[in-house]
Amino acid sequence: MDITSVAFLLFVAASLIIYWQLPSKYQWWVLLADSLAFYFLNAKSYTFIYMLASVTTVYFATKFFDKEENIIRKRIVLTATLVGNIGILAVLKYTNLLLKTMNFIGGGRSNIGLVSWYPSLAVSFYTLQIVAYLLDVYWGVTYREKNILKLLLFTGYFPLMISGPISMHEQLGKQLFEAHRFDYDRVTTGVRRIAWGLAKKVVVADRMVIPVSYMFHNTETFSGLWIFAAGLAFMIELYFDFSGCMDIVIGVSQCFGIILEENFNTPFLSKTVQEFWQRWHITLGRWMKNYVMYPLLKTERFIEMGARCKRLYGKAGRKIPSYIAMLAVWLLIGLWHGDSWKYILGQGLWFWSIIVFGQVMEPLFKRWKKVLRINDQHLGWKMCQVCRTMLLCSIGMIFFNAKDLWTALYMIGQIFAPTHLIEPIRSLLSGVWALFGGKLSLVGVTIIVMMQVIADFRVYAGKDVQVLIKSRPLPLRWMGYFAFVFLILLTGSFGKSSFIYFGF
Repeated sequence: MDITSVAFLLFVAASLIIYWQLPSKYQWWVLLADSLAFYFLNAKSYTFIYMLASVTTVYFATKFFDKEENIIRKRIVLTATLVGNIGILAVLKYTNLLLKTMNFIGGGRSNIGLVSWYPSLAVSFYTLQIVAYLLDVYWGVTYREKNILKLLLFTGYFPLMISGPISMHEQLGKQLFEAHRFDYDRVTTGVRRIAWGLAKKVVVADRMVIPVSYMFHNTETFSGLWIFAAGLAFMIELYFDFSGCMDIVIGVSQCFGIILEENFNTPFLSKTVQEFWQRWHITLGRWMKNYVMYPLLKTERFIEMGARCKRLYGKAGRKIPSYIAMLAVWLLIGLWHGDSWKYILGQGLWFWSIIVFGQVMEPLFKRWKKVLRINDQHLGWKMCQVCRTMLLCSIGMIFFNAKDLWTALYMIGQIFAPTHLIEPIRSLLSGVWALFGGKLSLVGVTIIVMMQVIADFRVYAGKDVQVLIKSRPLPLRWMGYFAFVFLILLTGSFGKSSFIYFGF
């Protein structure tokens, strides 16, 4: 059941009708039934055992925390439960990475066959979410869910089964089970958010995939600045795909009276790569900091390392443990994106090296700016920073979308080749223009992209776009709604592709 389909919208509409007719204490049963139905409609039914095993082990582990006072026994149970849950994720998603690496190291002498295990729907998202819940209960950050069915709903809440966001129990857990009353304003806000997400997906992302795929599959045609163009084009496709999914997910939840966390916050206005990742896939970055980086930095070994580095290298040495902890985070982020070394290198090590380089060189950069009299608040300088950030990020995105590591490295090497202008344009026009949809589709893409740009600038300035819409006269609003729906129907590309992060 694709969430851009009529079937999904009817599924949500029918669920809302039932949901708002029931007494508040029974509403969560509708969400649980919806979640189980959605799961079985979008995944192999037998893969439910993966989620059930995860929920069951965590449920009994947290129950043990309440009864047992011996800290050593608690740690043993915690470690065993973490190993079990993360082990399921590792075996399902990364066995082939290990086998392919062994085959590569062995050269022609090793030809181990790959496995074809079917991973559970959204195994990455719900594993990180339930691991966070387990640790938060152990640390006393959140309460223990005493009803295993409620824990199952928190883990498998159906909008999150698409592409997240990774939600914390302290923020989402209470909302799923507390009383919700029908609120017309909240529901209409949710419907607008759903419509906006649909437009971003079917009008922009599913059109952009055509030229992007062509450029990545015809690497011999494009060189020089065209490589950056390919990376940027894919980044735009991915943004409208992933953030469009988030808009639908957040909008659906708003209709049920549940507020989810935002996963994007104007990333294309970022002035540094570090800021970009603070605005892109926000909940993944927060998870990695809270449950990997900070716990590592609090260990005795890292504290001792920090003291030793400070003695040897002065103030600058204090940051070395942070850089090492960040390396662990970025390796995991790369691994999280897929079972290939192209993700570890391009989504992990590349971004880590850029961020660390920026932090190490920050004192020198400040002196240069002072000598050159560069004003950080000057619009021209801000635009240069944004362009530099997008170019650096586009290189990581080339690794993300390339067929394999060697194709990605070849494309990166092509950056240093001469840039040819006319032939690549001719190739694009002849290869993708008709499939893209011609001028009409280009108009649709341009309108939605420009609307997103305007919305991002408003959000960046701290202004609420929904408030602006609601402040318009009612007739003008409805004219806009009809025009917007007409634009989606006229220029949308329906049923062509699923969300890139669907089922991660």
